[in-house]
Parts: sequence; C-alpha cells; structure tokens
Amino acid sequence: MLHEGNEMVETTDEELAAALERMRQEPEEPHIVEADYQRDLELFILKLSDGRRLVLPRENLQGVADATQEQAADFNIQAPGGPMGTRIWWPQLDDGMSVEGLLEGRTGNEKWMAKIQRRDAAA
Repeated sequence: MLHEGNEMVETTDEELAAALERMRQEPEEPHIVEADYQRDLELFILKLSDGRRLVLPRENLQGVADATQEQAADFNIQAPGGPMGTRIWWPQLDDGMSVEGLLEGRTGNEKWMAKIQRRDAAA
C-alpha cells in the first residue's frame, strides 16, 4: 500500500511485478568489487563490477594527499543509498569519494581539481 495524500492506495501484484522487471532491466551502475592500496607506490587500485580498474595516485585525491600513510591505508568500501561498493571511505579522515565521481575524473572539489591541473601542466 502507498500513501497518496491522506488516502491509502493499494499496489497490485501486476504493478509490483512490472516495477521489479524494470529494475532488473536497468543497467547496473559500476561499483567496487575489490580494492587495494599499494603503500610503496602510493596507489589505490579499485576493481569495478564491469571489469574496469581505476588506478588512483594518492597525491591526486583531495583529503588523502596530505594524510599519513596509516590514514590513507585505512579505508573501506561503502554503499550510501545504493548498492555496496559505490563509495571509497577513509574513516580517519572522515572523507570519501564516489565511484561515479571518480569515473568522471573528479578527485576533489573544483579548487582542488584546478590545482591538480596546474600541477600536471607544469610537469
């Protein structure tokens, strides 16, 4: 049953079945299925559900770039409001990044991204 204003609206079995079928047909967003931090290289390697791998240099990640090795290595994979593996989270830093953002090349806010671009252009 659904609430619609002050009225209760009953959902039929057919409506539920149709909604479940639509959900099954929607493409699944890529999510993290495996993650590793290579301390010696200072790289995060994220294996995604669609087979891709994201290789993320620690110095490119806002909030993580200036962290200690211990803080950087203390991360977990979370699922805020979605399927498991939609976000990498650093609890000691109280900071994280979404897979969606990382796939779009976002490793921080606009100011951080401009700083990274200037650094890379000078190299």
